[in-house]
Amino acid sequence: MPQTVLGIDLGSYSVKIAQVERGFGEFKLVGFFEIPLVAEAVLSFEQSASAALTKFAEEHPIVHDACVVALPGSLASFRHLSLPFGNVKKIDQTLEFELETQIPFDIEEILFDYTILSMKEQESDVLAAYVKKADFKSYLEHIQLSGFEPRYVGIDTVDLSYLTFPGVLPPEGVFAVLDLGHSKSNLIVLEGHKIRWLRCLSWGGNTLTQAVAQALKLEEKEAEVWKHTEGQVLAGSEDPGLQAVYAGVEDLQQQIKQTLFAFNEDGGPPLEALYLCGGTSRLQGMDSFFSSRLNINVGLLDVLDESFVQVQDLENARHVAPTAFAAALHAVYPNKGVKLNFRRGEYAYKKDIEQLGGSLKKIGLVAASVAVLALVYFIIAYTTLSSQVDTMNKNVAKLVKASVPDLPKGKGQNAKEAVQLLDGRISAIAEKLKKVEGDTSVSSLEILKLISAAVPPRSELVIDIDDLNISPERVRLEGRALSYEGVDKLKAAMEKVDKFKNVQTGNVRKGVRDEIKFSLSFDVVGKEV
Repeated sequence: MPQTVLGIDLGSYSVKIAQVERGFGEFKLVGFFEIPLVAEAVLSFEQSASAALTKFAEEHPIVHDACVVALPGSLASFRHLSLPFGNVKKIDQTLEFELETQIPFDIEEILFDYTILSMKEQESDVLAAYVKKADFKSYLEHIQLSGFEPRYVGIDTVDLSYLTFPGVLPPEGVFAVLDLGHSKSNLIVLEGHKIRWLRCLSWGGNTLTQAVAQALKLEEKEAEVWKHTEGQVLAGSEDPGLQAVYAGVEDLQQQIKQTLFAFNEDGGPPLEALYLCGGTSRLQGMDSFFSSRLNINVGLLDVLDESFVQVQDLENARHVAPTAFAAALHAVYPNKGVKLNFRRGEYAYKKDIEQLGGSLKKIGLVAASVAVLALVYFIIAYTTLSSQVDTMNKNVAKLVKASVPDLPKGKGQNAKEAVQLLDGRISAIAEKLKKVEGDTSVSSLEILKLISAAVPPRSELVIDIDDLNISPERVRLEGRALSYEGVDKLKAAMEKVDKFKNVQTGNVRKGVRDEIKFSLSFDVVGKEV
């Protein structure tokens, strides 16, 4: 049965939700929703986002198996660390101390996680991300108040890397994704599936809105409408509004150029392409501007032009869907990509544990029932078997009495006593037989001692005995030696023993490993001849 996953992007202009159905090795993007934030002037961002999520849940009561939340990149800080060892256990043990020296907060005030970018025997490249616990707690509580319990909580900047797995982005080459949001922009550089560089820029579409409002002396809402209807990135215009837009985008271009310069200085190769997404990427002329200024190929990151997409209203969703979709892919590909999740420690996702606890209770009840049934069965079986044992004891006693009719009266009333009496009779008869035959034979233990004493030391003769058959009058053994001379030595050694006569070898042959297989037999006499 397909599972439903919701990817939630908490944007500063709107909350975006991608609905994905997964199952049987495939997935489909079946729904996309955008709910604008309201009352930002009187509510905190997390309160506005919570209200938008509540509205979504009321209008679209989608039953889901998991949801993933992408927090704004502006909420987190990143550290790229190079560690002088390639051991995950050591990274776990030392990362907290490494971060403590590089962050302006007490380590107890933050919540952090990390992902390994690359690892060699003596070196590891680690990307660590951290948020303040107080901020994360506030976000998580407001999300939960809306009726959502996210299994994963990551950072939108990092989650964009998941778009490489379904083939939305190239599987090879070096390229960047620029997510142009309302109040900030995310830039991530990827080489195939691997993160090479990232940065959250404090520049967004609202930067242009404020610049237009100041240039045209408009209210901010009027300036936003003008930006959506008249705005474009156009060089050399005499229109004050367009001049403000161009100057704002030029400022962003400078920040991106500085970021890519730092990436190249750190040994990163030149970019092959830049992909744009986010609400502000709708601005006309944005792609051609970056292409000419950065001298690279620039295009729209279109996640909806794929065979797995079944969304109806594509045009409104096309620019803003990637981040929410990338968040959902976190659950679609749980064993791939960047395993960065802030739901850990005291904020760990507990629904699985609660479900496991319920399952364990059921298992406990079943186990107790099985134990009771097993005890009842044991008691019944024990009673039945005790009765059968008593009957067998009586039958054995009867058989012994029938075989030995001269048993003393009152003896052999149970099986144990009857068998003991029978063993005594057998021992007495054996003793008499021994006296009749005479004590001329040699015991097996004595024969074994004679053979052991006669065999030359292993430094002179290397043999392995595979089979040894000892009877009172004859011995036969089979074994392996390193050479034919070794067989002759063993025969000569046995001939020197006075009690061994007619020593003969037989079936001497070479084995598959060039060893010499042989058999040796001789008679045993009780007295010296």
